[in-house]
Amino acid sequence: MGNVVLVTGASGFIGSHLVDRCLREGWSVRALVRKGNPEAAELRRAGVEVAEGDVRDDKAVDAAVKGCNLVFHAAAITSDWGAMQEFIDINVGGTRRVCDAALRHGVGRVVHISSFECFPHYRLDRIDEQTPYSPRGASYADTKIGSSIEAWAASKRGLEVSMLHPSWVYGPRDRTLFPLLADIIRRGLMFYWARGAVISLVYIDNLVDLCMLAATHPAAAGEAFLACDDEATTFEEFCSRLAEGIGARPPSLHLPYGLVHGLAGAMEHLYRIARSPKRPMLTRQGVEVLASRAHVEVSKARNLLGWRSAVPQEEGIRRTLEWLNTLDPREWKMK
Repeated sequence: MGNVVLVTGASGFIGSHLVDRCLREGWSVRALVRKGNPEAAELRRAGVEVAEGDVRDDKAVDAAVKGCNLVFHAAAITSDWGAMQEFIDINVGGTRRVCDAALRHGVGRVVHISSFECFPHYRLDRIDEQTPYSPRGASYADTKIGSSIEAWAASKRGLEVSMLHPSWVYGPRDRTLFPLLADIIRRGLMFYWARGAVISLVYIDNLVDLCMLAATHPAAAGEAFLACDDEATTFEEFCSRLAEGIGARPPSLHLPYGLVHGLAGAMEHLYRIARSPKRPMLTRQGVEVLASRAHVEVSKARNLLGWRSAVPQEEGIRRTLEWLNTLDPREWKMK
């Protein structure tokens, strides 16, 4: 395998950390980012070749992939709110274009960053890579399933694919989990709806370690791997640690799951009627994913690739809180 790597979604949370790691390890890095992206200049200063374009643009994707030996496909909409068609065009259509271009240009391997949301973790006690995908009428989860199906279809046509299904990814530059919850806790609006629910976390550096193994390990070809740090933490424990880290009062109110799920549906309906671009405080997808009780089985990555979580959860949370507290709290709610 050569050393020219394309990272799609290079200005995003996971993609930006992949860029950093590849540069440190001596790869020639190309980044696909949208035209006008404010991070493009910083990427160029770091020595990255910037390809401006959109994963919805056939020509832009083809030009970005051409000449690369490896592709990390991290570009995606990762919210639980937005127009379904945009999720389909970017998450599903974008993956199809990347894989088609990789086949045309003889790319050695594509590492597709999918999600554990492909699996019904919210209604099972345990999930592993053999658990069937489970569409549920949710924009992010269903289009991540669609993107994974596209990658496996390309694999059947001869593309070497390795796929990762991360659980909740956190760490510095996170714009989803820590900032959104911190904002709600800071404003005293947080409450619980599933006692003892498990929040499955993977620290960004640990995920990037697995990404590099997925890219280079011979045994990773044609395989999928769940990614989770395998340290059990309840949602209540996590929120209490987050509250302590930002100097706020920990949440204590518990409401019935059915009530909260129904309230989330009503809020979605009202926001759609109002054509609001902003995300409601509650969505049904968010309520479901934060009511999970499933153990995420990661023995496959550990046994087949030798992956280990080098950064323990306590240290990962400490580093993330240290970063979060450098930001203006008004910037926490970015979605």
